[in-house]
Amino acid sequence: MSASIERTGPVLSTRRAAEYCGIAHQTLRNLLAAGRGPKMFKQGRLNVFYPVDLDAWMTTRVIDPAEAVAS
Repeated sequence: MSASIERTGPVLSTRRAAEYCGIAHQTLRNLLAAGRGPKMFKQGRLNVFYPVDLDAWMTTRVIDPAEAVAS
């Protein structure tokens, strides 16, 4: 089983999560639709995100510049 992440504090809407990640709102929506976005939760009919999950997701998207040039 994976390590437990403590999710506390306020949650972010899709628009606020996109701002937090530095990407366009529609880009985040597209990534979620493709199943490649960050972990999200439902709060009523809204998708919400914890900052800790956004940080973890962004860490997985970091590319080493040296590797990017080599490929």
